[in-house]
Amino acid sequence: MATLGKALSVILEEAQLIELVRILMDDDAEAALAFLKRHFKGKAKELLEGG
Repeated sequence: MATLGKALSVILEEAQLIELVRILMDDDAEAALAFLKRHFKGKAKELLEGG
């Protein structure tokens, strides 16, 4: 079964980028999940629904 690739782009402001770097450096799983929910949840769902 062939699948078509989908792309997701997110534009982050400087404060958001700093937050992401801090999460990655600290291995903060709880903060990482919260970050993903804030920035990707709606966009990922939209892609899956054909957006």
